[in-house]
Amino acid sequence: MSDPDFIVPPPGLVPDVPASDRRSEAGGAEQAEGAVRAEGTVRAERALPGFRPPPGIRPPSALPIAPPAALPIAPPSTPPTAPAQAEPPARPAPTGPWRLRSADGIEFPVRDRVVAGRDPSPPAWLQGAVVVAVPDHTRSMSKTHALLESRGGRLLVTDLDSTNGVRVWPEGEEPVDLEPGVPAEAPLDAVILLGDVAFLVERAPTQSV
Repeated sequence: MSDPDFIVPPPGLVPDVPASDRRSEAGGAEQAEGAVRAEGTVRAERALPGFRPPPGIRPPSALPIAPPAALPIAPPSTPPTAPAQAEPPARPAPTGPWRLRSADGIEFPVRDRVVAGRDPSPPAWLQGAVVVAVPDHTRSMSKTHALLESRGGRLLVTDLDSTNGVRVWPEGEEPVDLEPGVPAEAPLDAVILLGDVAFLVERAPTQSV
């Protein structure tokens, strides 16, 4: 049921609001907004959703705006050349007689033929050889243990069928067990083991001859 006191005018009878009036209304709204800002309140803007880059990727805001200017690269300086140092003269090889020396301070020269042991008794074919008795409290050395010979500038050692054998240990190499009765060379700086007693192979000074 319609209200008899309310009359709806037909279309076209109510004039439109002039444009000047609409501008005045908009100006009033701006004035109201300016009044709100004057009071210290700022209209909040909608924030963009947060950007979470994949692992290892920087967000765009972290990227440089422009590539950094290329810095001049100085040519590598040439290091000063060190003066050549003269190598020390090589030490002449010792030419004195062969000598065996133990860690206990026992030493003896080998100029011709030497029979070594705890209490040597050379066989008939070694008569005239120098006999060297070596103290050995461990008794690992036989009474007549080994023959040492200086022959042709080399030192040869022969196992005289000892109980615990003879070993030659050249420097930087593996030790070698000698076969009884077969001479073997013992080079300079080698170690000769007569049982458990070790001797270093050396050359005595020439003036000691």
